Amino acid sequence: MAMISKIKGVRLMDLQNHFSIRLYDKTVANLNYLLAQWNAKPFLIKRMPDNRSALINMLLTDYSNYLIEEQRQDKKKSYDQIAAELNHSRSERETVEKLHRENEKLHKDNMQLLNRLNELYYLQMIATKVLIETGGLNDLESMFEFGSTEYKIHQALQQLVDEDNKRLFVKTKNQKG
Repeated sequence: MAMISKIKGVRLMDLQNHFSIRLYDKTVANLNYLLAQWNAKPFLIKRMPDNRSALINMLLTDYSNYLIEEQRQDKKKSYDQIAAELNHSRSERETVEKLHRENEKLHKDNMQLLNRLNELYYLQMIATKVLIETGGLNDLESMFEFGSTEYKIHQALQQLVDEDNKRLFVKTKNQKG
């Protein structure tokens, strides 16, 4: 029987050399599958365990060694993260890695966009300061008033942005395709 001890508020099991274990149906199915594979293709395993106990010990030792090594390499990596990595198929890992790369690119693009917005904000502050100092702020008209100089400037800028966006869309579409 396993003994329980407490360290820093966490319950830990002190495993003994001999105890009983009840396996889940899925675990039994997986073990039977492995044994069938190894019996059919003996080259898949260097040394076949002699009995159930040896099989369970071999698998638990290998798995626990793997967990220990993973957590030695990354002390913050949780068991759940390691198990998730092991249980993902290769295509799932590739998809996750691709999404991670795309996310990093989006983050970089967002930071670049934020920098551009900050540049525009500073330019706007400079222009406003110059207008205030020269008294030109009082002469400004609404950019929404048809025919005003400000309206024409706003429309020209909007057209430039639309053209840039179209070029950017074509460029990114060609890179993906």
